[in-house]
Amino acid sequence: MMVEQQPGVRVQYDAAASFLRAAWVAGQPLEQFRPALEALMRLSREQHVTRWLIDMHNIPPLGPTEQVWIGQEWFAEMARTPVEQLALVLPPDMHNYLVATAPVHDASLQPSFDLHFFTDAASAFHWLLEAMPHHPALWAEWQQPALCTGTPQ
Repeated sequence: MMVEQQPGVRVQYDAAASFLRAAWVAGQPLEQFRPALEALMRLSREQHVTRWLIDMHNIPPLGPTEQVWIGQEWFAEMARTPVEQLALVLPPDMHNYLVATAPVHDASLQPSFDLHFFTDAASAFHWLLEAMPHHPALWAEWQQPALCTGTPQ
């Protein structure tokens, strides 16, 4: 188990659960959005992560460039990862909420993973990890301060 702070995101990874959790750090510039997601996809491929929890709270308003990248590149790249389940915690602001949910209405985007939307992290976490015996320890670990690291690998 590990929680660390990388540029733009706080990340939790657990090999035993094949679990990756990421939450945007408030106040971080939007320029770190794409590199952060690319780093998470690399980690998923390298570590064979099958479960993702992405918390979109604190993400600044996503612009047209990020929206196009999500629809045209991110979904295709995610298909090349072993991810099987993605729990997306929707942001409270309407703009990012619509950006996050728009791809499910695009028939040309067929996610290669099971995608569920949640309004809170606890429900998303429970959906992904309720069967894992050490899920209480993972939840408790997330509540602790993260280790600070350099740039994402």
